[in-house]
Amino acid sequence: MEEKHYNEQLREDEIDLRELFMALWKRKAMIISITLIAAIITGLISVFMISPVYHSRLNIIINMPETYQTKYGDYTLPITTNEQYIKLITSSDIIARTIEDMGYSLDDTTIENLRERITVDIPETKTNVQQNSFFINVAAGNPAEAKKLAQTLFDNYVEFLDVLTIEGALDYYINRFSVELESMEVSLRTQQEILAKNQVLLAETSQTIDQKGAIEEIEGSNNTTDYIILENIINPNYTKIEEDIIGNKQSINSIENSIRVYNDYLLELEDIKDKIATYYESGDHEALTYEVVSVTKTNVYLASEPIEPSRKTSPSNSRNVIIGALLGGMVAVLIALVKEYWFKPEEK
Repeated sequence: MEEKHYNEQLREDEIDLRELFMALWKRKAMIISITLIAAIITGLISVFMISPVYHSRLNIIINMPETYQTKYGDYTLPITTNEQYIKLITSSDIIARTIEDMGYSLDDTTIENLRERITVDIPETKTNVQQNSFFINVAAGNPAEAKKLAQTLFDNYVEFLDVLTIEGALDYYINRFSVELESMEVSLRTQQEILAKNQVLLAETSQTIDQKGAIEEIEGSNNTTDYIILENIINPNYTKIEEDIIGNKQSINSIENSIRVYNDYLLELEDIKDKIATYYESGDHEALTYEVVSVTKTNVYLASEPIEPSRKTSPSNSRNVIIGALLGGMVAVLIALVKEYWFKPEEK
C-alpha cells in the first residue's frame, strides 16, 4: 500500500514532456525575442567593438650553409639547422627594430605584444630530413598594415642574420689572429736569438782550414806518397753556419710578413666592428654589407612577396551571431521554465 502511494506521488511530481513543450510554446514570443536580442547584441559587439584582425603570410626559404667564406678564411656557423634559424625571427632585437620601423608607439605595442602576433609554422618532417620552407603568419589591424608588417619583419630578419653571422665571424677571427700573433711574436724572438748566436759563432769560426799544420803532419810521416796541397780549404763548419743564418733570416722575414698581414687583418676587422656599431645606431645595412659578403643574399629569400589579405581572420561575425543566438535561446528557455514552474501559483 505504501509502495503504491509512493509511485502515485512520484508520477504527480514528474513533468510531462507534453506539458513542458506547451509551457515553452506558451512563452514562445519571449524565447524568440530574447534569442533575437542576444544575436543582435552579439553581432553589434562583433562588428563595432571587437577590433578586426588580418593575417599576412610569409613563405620563407632557408638554406644556410655550414661555413661562411670570407677573405680571412672559412668560418663555421654555430647554428646547424634551418629550424633554429627560423625561430630567430621572433627574437627581441628583430621585433624591437620592427616596432621602430613600423612607427608603433612603445606604450601601445610592446615586444611581447608584437611577438604574440607572429606565428611560426614549422611542419613536422621525417628524421634526418632538413626542412627549408617555413610559413610565418603576421597579424595586424588592417590589410595594408598586415602586408607592411610582414615585409618589414622579413627585412629586419635578413639583416639580423647577416649581422649575427658577421659579428660571430669577427669575434672568431679577431681572437684567432690575436692568439696567432702572440705565438708568432714568440717564434720571431726565438729566431732572432738563434740568428744572433749564429752570427757570433760565424765571427768566431775560421772561414778556411789551417794549411801549415797539415803540411807539418805530412812531413813527419814516413809515407812517401806525394800529396797535392791546396792553398785554401773552405771550412765546412763555416759554410754550415752561413746556411743556418740564411735559414734564420728567411724564417724571420716570413714571420714578419705574417705578422704584418695579421695586423692589417685586425685593423680591417676592428674597422668592420666599428661599422656594426654604426649600423646599430643608424640602421644603414647597405653600408655594412658593402664591406662584407651578405651570407643571406642567396640563402634566405621569400618564395613570393606578402600580399594584402582579402578578408579578416577574426572575429567571425556570423559565428559570433550564432553563438549569441544559442546562448540567448538557452537563457530564454531557462527563464520560461522558471516562470512556468517556480513562480506558478499553487492550485487550491
